Amino acid sequence: MKFQTVTGLVPVETVGLADSHAHVWIAPQDGVAPDVRIELHDFDRIEAGLRDFCALGGTLLVDCQPGGAGRDTTQLAALSRATGLFITSTTGFHRRIYYPPDDWLWSATEDEAVAYFVEELIIGTRESGGTIRATTIKIGYDDTIEGQTRVLMEAVAEAARQTGALVLFHTEAGRNVEALPPFFAERGVSPSRLYLCHVDKRPDVGLHRELAQAGVLLGYDTFARPKYNPEQNVWKLLPALVADGLGEHIAICLDLAFPEQWEQYGGGPGLRFLPTQVLPRLRADGIEEATIARLTGGNIARYLVHQSHQE
Repeated sequence: MKFQTVTGLVPVETVGLADSHAHVWIAPQDGVAPDVRIELHDFDRIEAGLRDFCALGGTLLVDCQPGGAGRDTTQLAALSRATGLFITSTTGFHRRIYYPPDDWLWSATEDEAVAYFVEELIIGTRESGGTIRATTIKIGYDDTIEGQTRVLMEAVAEAARQTGALVLFHTEAGRNVEALPPFFAERGVSPSRLYLCHVDKRPDVGLHRELAQAGVLLGYDTFARPKYNPEQNVWKLLPALVADGLGEHIAICLDLAFPEQWEQYGGGPGLRFLPTQVLPRLRADGIEEATIARLTGGNIARYLVHQSHQE
């Protein structure tokens, strides 16, 4: 089985350590409000951070910035070639605040949005002139399904049904994620095509167990975020799910969207946190190596394969 990256198809077996929810490049459009602008587009600094990750065993970054919200797949491809890391890109949409007020997507019809998402998955992204294909479809989920967000979610469901692509969700601390599997199941999209990110901010073991048992992939990314009390939350949640035999439904990630989270911008923790802090802790907690390999790369690689377009 293979999955799409910005430089071509990659066999699942070649993936080792991965950051399953990454932000590699963000160059927002003019008109995005200053208080929510995120500027992450210094090629040299980003390349240096990726090289550090690669030197410590990193192999894959799942970029989560969709078109119109700061994505540039041409830069992702250039960084992939410069560092040897596999990088995937996403189509879809983020939260409304990350777009200028007049962005076309926020008045698009369902059919227009479907055509756009499918085009980027099957032909290629618009900024690349159709030469670099997206892998996933993102939804910026604010915990309600209404208005234009609902229109776009309907479009994502249809695009996922047509292509078999993984649907990747930004969630607001996991709020109302239980509404997502039934919404998509009613539209012909299996729970195994849903990847719910940031859900460890809502460390409800029972809820996570139900979602994993249904087939959903859960993204855990608070390991380096003291404000979310990782010792009492994610580091208790993760072993509980693993003990229940549900480790195949968790993807470990860092979600370093802000420049101040990168060492090369003078901050931290940086991508090195995953191999130097998270991996040793997993081993110290007695998690088996085969399970660690799935949590930190194998699971996301398997989910990235388009179910109806396996190569």
